[in-house]
Amino acid sequence: MGLPWAPLVGSTASVLVFLFSVPVALGSIYLLTLAVGSLCYRPRPLQAEPRSRLTVIVPAHDEAGMIADCVRSLLSQRYQRELYRVVVIADNCTDATAAIAAAAGAEVLVRQVPTLRGKGPALRWAMDRLLDVSPAPDAVVVVDADSIADVDMLRELEAVFAAGHPVVQADDVLRIHPGQPRALLEAAALLLRNRVRFAGRAMFGLPASLCGNGMLLGRSVLAAHPWHAFSGAEDGEYSLSLLLAGFPTTFAAKAQVVAAPTEGGQGAYTQSLRWDGGRLALARSWIWRLLISSLRRRDSALLSVAMDLAVPPLGALVMATLIGNIVFLALLVAGATSAWTGILWLLALVALPSYLLVGLSSCRVPAATYVAFLRAPLFLASKLRVYADLVRHLDASRWVRTERPHEVQATQGDSETP
Repeated sequence: MGLPWAPLVGSTASVLVFLFSVPVALGSIYLLTLAVGSLCYRPRPLQAEPRSRLTVIVPAHDEAGMIADCVRSLLSQRYQRELYRVVVIADNCTDATAAIAAAAGAEVLVRQVPTLRGKGPALRWAMDRLLDVSPAPDAVVVVDADSIADVDMLRELEAVFAAGHPVVQADDVLRIHPGQPRALLEAAALLLRNRVRFAGRAMFGLPASLCGNGMLLGRSVLAAHPWHAFSGAEDGEYSLSLLLAGFPTTFAAKAQVVAAPTEGGQGAYTQSLRWDGGRLALARSWIWRLLISSLRRRDSALLSVAMDLAVPPLGALVMATLIGNIVFLALLVAGATSAWTGILWLLALVALPSYLLVGLSSCRVPAATYVAFLRAPLFLASKLRVYADLVRHLDASRWVRTERPHEVQATQGDSETP
């Protein structure tokens, strides 16, 4: 009687099909596990009135169309006004960002260094000037200029900070527009990547990661480890360096900041290029460092972050699962492989939709979001251009600004002008 795994061992095709299915299945199961964890996660309620002095920094490059709303949301916080200041960094602006921010009530610092553009250099420049003041802030909060902060964002961030966590990340999400399927898919993708994964990791006692928007950094941390991240993935880069230094990022699930979705195909492309390219760059640079450090220190948190970095973007994982299942079925029909080799491919095919359903249900998204997934094939097709550019070694470390809604509208208006 032959052994059931004999075809697997004896066939090169079987071995390859099975081996390729292992990382895809592991990544899919990992995501589903986090989704289940997020469904069970319950953040702690506020315990006391805030006492920490905060400086909110808003880096802004040509954000005249959105900066006023951002500033007003920050000045309307349910937080003692004398305990925080809002400072807009008008970074290499060519529009009225500085004047509009000042009119909205923010303090404004103007930075003009055309040879050194980008969010990372702007943050370092601002922190060097804003930390060494009297009275000194206990922590710095960074908010993107295209965002609206929930009225309790600062209170919720400070509550986690006061509980002994000097590096905190807010719930960074996108505005949901029920009538725009593409925007709904983009918002759902960010919910899964930020809220669901961070809440799931928090449920298992694992660290989150800085997203760049809605992040709190304690003054003591910045004094010991000044901002030194200047790549296109500056937030993740800095977060990983702090993790190795013993400062994990804690997720503040009830501190919410809502950013504007991208507008137009080019805006979605540049945003995806920065996010997916930045994550790929971080994976290449940090996975082995984290693995080696986790073994030396016997630190499971470092190992978990290395595993998280190793999981491909959701779009790539979905495409790999679909292609893998098709190849497996073709080989099975041709008699070139065994049915045993498709177990993990089938598992991934079940785990990924389950991850989407469980994760999105934990976020209580509107019903229109699920309907929008009917357009998922078009969404995946648009990702092919991003992945093709990344494969061609497009420089994902450079800073690429995403078009804002008013700019897209202006561009469309110009294109329609005779």
